[in-house]
Amino acid sequence: MDPVPTVSSSGHAVRPPVRRGALPNLPACRRQSLQAPFVPDPAIHRCQFHLTGPSGLSVKGLVSVDQYTREDGRVFRRFFFGCAHETWHFHNINMYAGILAYRAFATQAAAHGLTRASYCLFREVDRQGFLRFGADADIPSHPHYKTARILPARDDGAHESAYHVSLVGVSLGGRRLGGVRPEMFAHRKDGGQGGCIINLGTPLTIMAREAYRVVEEAVWSDLERHGAARVERAGYGLCVRATEAIRGRLQSLPLHLAGEEEEATLVVSPKQLFLMVDDKRAGQVACLAMVPGGRTVIGALQQVDTRFVYDLKENKLSFAPESCVQDTVPVV
Repeated sequence: MDPVPTVSSSGHAVRPPVRRGALPNLPACRRQSLQAPFVPDPAIHRCQFHLTGPSGLSVKGLVSVDQYTREDGRVFRRFFFGCAHETWHFHNINMYAGILAYRAFATQAAAHGLTRASYCLFREVDRQGFLRFGADADIPSHPHYKTARILPARDDGAHESAYHVSLVGVSLGGRRLGGVRPEMFAHRKDGGQGGCIINLGTPLTIMAREAYRVVEEAVWSDLERHGAARVERAGYGLCVRATEAIRGRLQSLPLHLAGEEEEATLVVSPKQLFLMVDDKRAGQVACLAMVPGGRTVIGALQQVDTRFVYDLKENKLSFAPESCVQDTVPVV
């Protein structure tokens, strides 16, 4: 697929040129029954959108249509997506980002019969990875995949790019945390959020508050026993001085998801669980890359170096560790 012009990370507007013929006209906008934030604009006879967010975030653009060409040369036409042409206060410097609106694109691919899709996130800069679609032969195989169930979507305010899964427990290293119970991740009957989703558009994992308190206390208790010095830093619940001894004591955080017959354990490695941050007074500190919230969201950073394969026909999510940089090419 041809690249979409990138948006700005500064506070200034960006207006890249748009290819002729790449934008659906107004009748097409109505015919496709596109929903908010996509709305018809009779003045320009195009479909447009305007997204807003905290701190003055504003993104405007037009609905675009393009085609997807598979490696074997087969062409799949009429993929719709939003193409931003004006952004304000879109701050993404030093932010961990995944794949925006991944589900929307995967759903369109599934409508063309491409019901399996995969991605593999990486940290390295100046590299670009791939979204892979198609049958088993199109997706790298791995003998150690774990498979969890994808739950039906719910009208509970979750972002449209998210997939619902069932999180039933959490471990620290090889020890299951008894204080973390499955009901902490259940959907709330009072119309609140709850539940657990996996979302590429969320940089860092958010964990249900009750469960987060148990996890943070367990991590701190383990590090404190080995002489860790706690450091207060805005935006993080737990940071410690990252001495050589402490870096060697950082543990993984296995997340236990409900599978068809047995649990599917997604292991978040120490490298993905902690962020190394330079502090003017304390030097380098290791911060738990997780925040409390009303709903548990497995974010982009915690998905790094794991291949995820979505089977939308069977409603299954499979995953396995992988050196994701091996499935990249240099940015040219």
